[in-house]
Amino acid sequence: MSHAFSHKSPSEIYLLSLQSTQSRVTMSSLLNVVAYKLQQKKTHRQVGWSLVNYEQILSLLSDLSQQGKSPATMNVYLSAVKGVAKEAWRKKLIDVESYQHIKEINRIKGSRSSKGRALELDELNELIDYCMGQEGVLAMRDAAVIALVYGAGLRRHEAAGLMLSDLDLNDGTIKVLGKGNKERINALHNRILEIVEVYLEERLTAPGPLFLRARKGNRLINEPISGQTIYDIIIRRYKEAGLKRLTPHDLRRTFATKLLEGGEDVFLVQDLMGHSSVETTKNYDRRSEKARKKAAKALPF
Repeated sequence: MSHAFSHKSPSEIYLLSLQSTQSRVTMSSLLNVVAYKLQQKKTHRQVGWSLVNYEQILSLLSDLSQQGKSPATMNVYLSAVKGVAKEAWRKKLIDVESYQHIKEINRIKGSRSSKGRALELDELNELIDYCMGQEGVLAMRDAAVIALVYGAGLRRHEAAGLMLSDLDLNDGTIKVLGKGNKERINALHNRILEIVEVYLEERLTAPGPLFLRARKGNRLINEPISGQTIYDIIIRRYKEAGLKRLTPHDLRRTFATKLLEGGEDVFLVQDLMGHSSVETTKNYDRRSEKARKKAAKALPF
């Protein structure tokens, strides 16, 4: 172990073990909450992790439950704390028995009705048509962002990380680098390809990020946009178009829902969305209650 590395806290080492930048940001934020709840510290770097024990973590989970946190959210906190405890044990800050007690805390069971919605296709087309009807390269870029986030079922950070070379117009596919450094290649609907091609006429063919930042004067520069910019684009455009509230993740939910409505196998949809668990994919299913009742009544007997 290098001298610099040995001076890092267990929480810092745990964050370094995570593969994606976004995961590090998310878990760092959660660990800061844990730091305050356990020891009234402002950041996880200030926590004396050698003092954290099994009973304190159970108390933390109880506190989160009383705050109304969902089982899924509580399990993310638990995963982070277990990861830090493992690094604390590796640094010999806690003994193996203390680590085992923490490691053996069971995941929280149960679920909540997921937030968010799936769009009707009329809404989706209205949103894209609104962008396409505006003047300037930014409107074309934003239409392509919305079309591709829906058409490939992208997380916003996946969309922001796309390179021009990831798009294969001849094959009609997009290569996506998802969570856990997992790569997937999704085919795109012809309508999505047409919208992206309109944007590419403005973007031109210089290598680099697919979606470029803009400077004042509606001018693109060869720098990537961020996941936050993807969010801001979609929020701004749905408001301008006068549509019901939606988020980038709602476009991803719509992708999953429309595939399932079309009769596609849930395991195939899991693969297209880059999910490690089919249970996660099921959380994206926004098929209507009417469709569920129809399916149940159609059961052979």
